[in-house]
Amino acid sequence: MIYIIQPFRYKHPLAKIIRQFLKERYPKTKLKIKRNYNSLKTNLTNTYFIINDPNLKSWDGLKISKEIRNKEPKALLILASTTVDYTQFFRSHIGFLGVINLQNTNKSEIENYLEDSIKLTSIDT
Repeated sequence: MIYIIQPFRYKHPLAKIIRQFLKERYPKTKLKIKRNYNSLKTNLTNTYFIINDPNLKSWDGLKISKEIRNKEPKALLILASTTVDYTQFFRSHIGFLGVINLQNTNKSEIENYLEDSIKLTSIDT
C-alpha cells in the first residue's frame, strides 16, 4: 500500500503524478491520501510519501515521519519537502528511502522512487 501523508487541501502535483504512474504501470497497487498517520497493524511493508513544509505552522513532516518509523520500522519513507536540508534529515535518524524537493519537482525522480519502493515491497512479500 502506498500512502501520501499531507496537510488538508495541500496544493501540489505530487499526488497526481503518483496516481497517474500507478494507474499506468501498477493498476492493482492502492494509493491512499491521508491527513494524518494512524498506526496500522499489518505484516506488509507500506510506502509513505510525507509532505514536509516548514512554512505550515501546524504541520511537521519530520515528526510524522519519526512516528511512522517508530511504529513501522520496515516502512519505506520518502520525504517530500519544500526546503531540503540533508544534514537535518540525516541527523533525524529516520532513515528515508529518499528526499524529494517540492520546489523543483521532477516527475521521473518521483516515478523512480515509486518503482524502487514497489520492487522492495514485492521482495518483502
